[in-house]
Amino acid sequence: MSTVHPLDDVARSALTGPQAGLARAAAGGRALGYRDGIAPFCGVGTLDADGWDALAALVGPGGVAVLLRGEVPPTPPGWTELVREPGTQLVAERPVGRVGEKGVVELGDADSPAMVRLAAETEPGPFGPTSHLAGRWFGVRREGRLVAMAGERIRPPGWGEVSGVCVAADARGAGLGALVTRAAAGAIEERGDRAVLHTRQGNDGADRLYARLGFTVRRRVAVVVLRREA
Repeated sequence: MSTVHPLDDVARSALTGPQAGLARAAAGGRALGYRDGIAPFCGVGTLDADGWDALAALVGPGGVAVLLRGEVPPTPPGWTELVREPGTQLVAERPVGRVGEKGVVELGDADSPAMVRLAAETEPGPFGPTSHLAGRWFGVRREGRLVAMAGERIRPPGWGEVSGVCVAADARGAGLGALVTRAAAGAIEERGDRAVLHTRQGNDGADRLYARLGFTVRRRVAVVVLRREA
């Protein structure tokens, strides 16, 4: 009998495991999502008719769901597909992290407004006012301003997803992306887990950075953003 790897549907693996306390559920747990303000990612065991119905119940009329998994079948009636793009899932084959480097600070509740602003400026992916509750986040400040950050978003058993890696436009070229990525990965590795991350197709600069840090391709994934019709 085949076993589903926890990274094949990272959100469901996380929300039925280490991040169950951050989950909202529908249809008896068939569809799961993060609480509002953390992330729009959802997990559904099987995207058959019952699975799509469970996802609809989870997000409600007009609600948005983001699926990040190995495969996503064609969207059925009742949904508007906003985005469908291929991505790449990369894993650290060896420890890549480094916590405690000079100039890197750990971020918390008080930093949320600055984190939301930086994410809005740089668009690293979904980021809300309570996204930092998903894991540990790290940043770099210049003259009191947050100019780089990265942290953990989705946490399947045995893994932690490095996410939200972003650097302000006027602070690029100084290696800050690598710095905060290593900090986020290091926090994951400190507890005995391995780091995983996802990139969009065509983001060659990010792919080169992560390859230099020791990440290798595990598989291609689908990223699909859906809105339930009202």
